[in-house]
Amino acid sequence: MTVDTDRRRRTAATVVFALALGEAVTTVVAGAASGLGWARLADLFVVTNAIIGLSLAVCGWLIAFHRPRNAVGWSLLAGGCCYGSTATGLTLLAWAGEPTPPWRLLATVTNGGWTWSLALFIPLALVLFPDGRLPGGGWRWLLAVLGFNGIIWTAAGVLDPKGGLTAELGIPGYPAQAGFWQIAWFLAIGQGLILVSFIAALVALVLRYRRASDQVRRQLLWLLQALIVMIGCFTAEGVLGLESLILGVLPILLIPLAITIAVLRHQLLDIRLVVSRSVLYLLLTGGVVAGYLALVAMLEATARRHVSLNSSLAATLVIALAFNPVRVWLQRLLHRAFYGARNDPVRAMAEVGARLGEVGVAAGGGLPGVLEALCQVMRFPAAAIVVDGTQVAVYGEPPAARHAITLRSGDIVVGELLVGLRVGEHRLDTADAKVLTLLAAPLAVAVQAGRLAEGLQVSRERVISGREEERRRIRRDLHDGLGPILTGVVLNADAARLLLNTDRDRSATLLVDLRDQTIAAIEEIRRLVYELRPPALDGMGLIGALREHAAMLTRHDDGAALTVTLDAPQALPDLPAAVEMAVYRIATEALTNVVRHSSATAAEVQLGLSGATLRLSVHDNGTNDVDGVDRWQPGVGLTSIRERTAELGGECEIRHDRTGAWVSVSLPLASASAPAQSEKVSSSSATLGSGVPA
Repeated sequence: MTVDTDRRRRTAATVVFALALGEAVTTVVAGAASGLGWARLADLFVVTNAIIGLSLAVCGWLIAFHRPRNAVGWSLLAGGCCYGSTATGLTLLAWAGEPTPPWRLLATVTNGGWTWSLALFIPLALVLFPDGRLPGGGWRWLLAVLGFNGIIWTAAGVLDPKGGLTAELGIPGYPAQAGFWQIAWFLAIGQGLILVSFIAALVALVLRYRRASDQVRRQLLWLLQALIVMIGCFTAEGVLGLESLILGVLPILLIPLAITIAVLRHQLLDIRLVVSRSVLYLLLTGGVVAGYLALVAMLEATARRHVSLNSSLAATLVIALAFNPVRVWLQRLLHRAFYGARNDPVRAMAEVGARLGEVGVAAGGGLPGVLEALCQVMRFPAAAIVVDGTQVAVYGEPPAARHAITLRSGDIVVGELLVGLRVGEHRLDTADAKVLTLLAAPLAVAVQAGRLAEGLQVSRERVISGREEERRRIRRDLHDGLGPILTGVVLNADAARLLLNTDRDRSATLLVDLRDQTIAAIEEIRRLVYELRPPALDGMGLIGALREHAAMLTRHDDGAALTVTLDAPQALPDLPAAVEMAVYRIATEALTNVVRHSSATAAEVQLGLSGATLRLSVHDNGTNDVDGVDRWQPGVGLTSIRERTAELGGECEIRHDRTGAWVSVSLPLASASAPAQSEKVSSSSATLGSGVPA
């Protein structure tokens, strides 16, 4: 349905454009054959109306055809037809003889044609520019004002007692009321309303620019560029005292042309650069002319009171001396307005650094604000930070043309800064690259801080989760293990007390059961204490606890012999409790895998200090190939070893081959101690095995 609607609109736009084109052709043919001559046609505004009408129609048709839903194109197209009707009517009336009713009717249409363009369609196009919609719901009143203004100006054109434009050809239109000037206030209202219309259009454009996205702002800059050139041409025409078609009329054509480019191809050029240069030279030219005239007047007045002085020469010298400093100052001002701090790295660093200090970047939530400050100070349309292929922060909508800056923290690449290039730019300017290179360092620090903060948060959550899981396990063990035992103790004690005087044998049996239950409770408490922290660690130290555990492992679960040896220093410095516990658990878990899953006959545990790092290695001589099948499948036990190592920031390596299996762990310490002499402790037992670890 939408496609069919757009197709019908394009067809309608083409039909209306064909009408406007027919008007232009008729104007050229009829004007050339009328014998009035170029000067006479120009005096009758035929040339200007025809040129303006055709330009409005062409631009309006292009927009209406390619953007059929955009009302700007339809408004320009209608305005072109109205202007063209006046030009066509004037050339046709040049062929008229007597003012017969048909010719007078044509004269009426001719007198009222151009008024609709000036009073309605042109200001409406400016108000709707660039998306074809009003700036807001509160602007609907302007539509009524524009419609009423079109009626007033059309009435003024056809009620003119002098017969309007066509009267100069001797063909007045209808009704040409002689008493029209008695209601001159009627025309005054129209003049006031048309002023209101164009002021409202200007206000609408300003509001759009302030609220709009970067793309809409660039579209509006195209219109601003056309206005700058038009104002410059009008100013030059006035200063030089010329009445030129080139300076007086053709610049008006830039308005519909700029609107068309802005709607259809706003990325054609870097409009910021064009506008900044245009504003610069317009201001310089105006300043030079105004300054020259002011200096000449002042110097001539001084010369009349004092001494004779060549005022023109003196003014020229003053202007020449002041020109370049003013040019540099204006260029810097305009460059900053359009390109930000491209040539002022200190300002860019200050603003981005201020935002880095204001927001909680370390928490990960401040990077979008930093990118916003970067885009604002450098006038980039968008920016994003990518870490490990994932976009962690973004500001704006990144365009297709973008540039990547590597973010490094020392020798570590922490991510990339992607900046969207300004419209019209195909590569990053050298000045922009220098500023971004400077900004990359603090941004890399911020990204690295964010990553560390996220890692710290994850670690905290894991610690809290682990603590809660441990509490839940202890609660379950107490409730399901120790609780029933103690309950049985209480019940047996009560029963033994009641039977003490009546049935001593039964009471004695209950007391024996009571003793067994108490022993079971003690064993359960010992088991719980061992799982929290093995008592051997506090009584014997890490080396002694490992030696005792190794001495207990003499056989596999299937009865095969196993020999475990411990190669460790005679003593170790005081270790953090977490490191001591982790090493003991890792070593016992690795040896448990040997006992349960290996075919090894021997296993060796090596423990030692290397600088500020505690190293643990468990190696067995078992094979993983049983009956031609590789049975090495890491399970819960090896996963637990990796997790314990990672929790303390260490490194873990687990590998196997046909000669055995290795579990190697390195854990960092808060302080280092020189390694002591080592001893070998052996037990007549068994191995680290390489089969299927737990």
